[in-house]
Amino acid sequence: MLFSCQQDSAQSQSENLQVYLRVRPFTVVESGNGESQECVTIEAPDTVVLKAPRSCQSNRQSEKSLPQTAQRFSFTQVFGPDASQRKVFEGSVRGLVRDVLEGGNCLVFTYGVTNAGKTFTFLGPDHDSGLLPRSLSVIFNSIEGRLYSRSDLKPQRCRDFSRLTPDQQAAESSSKKNLLRLLKEVTHIHTHTHTHTHTHTHTHTDETIITV
Repeated sequence: MLFSCQQDSAQSQSENLQVYLRVRPFTVVESGNGESQECVTIEAPDTVVLKAPRSCQSNRQSEKSLPQTAQRFSFTQVFGPDASQRKVFEGSVRGLVRDVLEGGNCLVFTYGVTNAGKTFTFLGPDHDSGLLPRSLSVIFNSIEGRLYSRSDLKPQRCRDFSRLTPDQQAAESSSKKNLLRLLKEVTHIHTHTHTHTHTHTHTHTDETIITV
């Protein structure tokens, strides 16, 4: 869901801190073990209802006399197990990225228990990127053609910059070239070592088979 400018403005005024909940689906193993006990019910678009598991002893003791205990929690927006990476990005971070491009500041972070899906949501695999890669893509696509072509500015601290003299520009350029050269050499050595190790292991395996 893509927020409009008016919706974003109204939302930012009413909520300084926006909290989004993403409910991940059960894995095949979890479903096979019967862990899906309908404990979470989503009331779109911003509320979830949590119920105690059926296997809970305290709930078993009271189920004959009292209804199943439930708690309701509200968020800025709730994304269900079927929500795609794109939908989560468009409905949560896209508006913040636009604010950054207009000179604003924002902080986005994920939190939750182990295996809750934080890394998947924030980074995602190569074929289904998460919040960070999509944000960077929007930023660089948006500033394309508007980049400062000269190299006489250098960032300083958080929000300041300094102007470089011609000699300083030459030194910065040389430093960058050396850094890129070292990175290329390290990458080449790593690739060569990995290939050599793989070949050596393969040869050793062949010799073992012949000996047997």
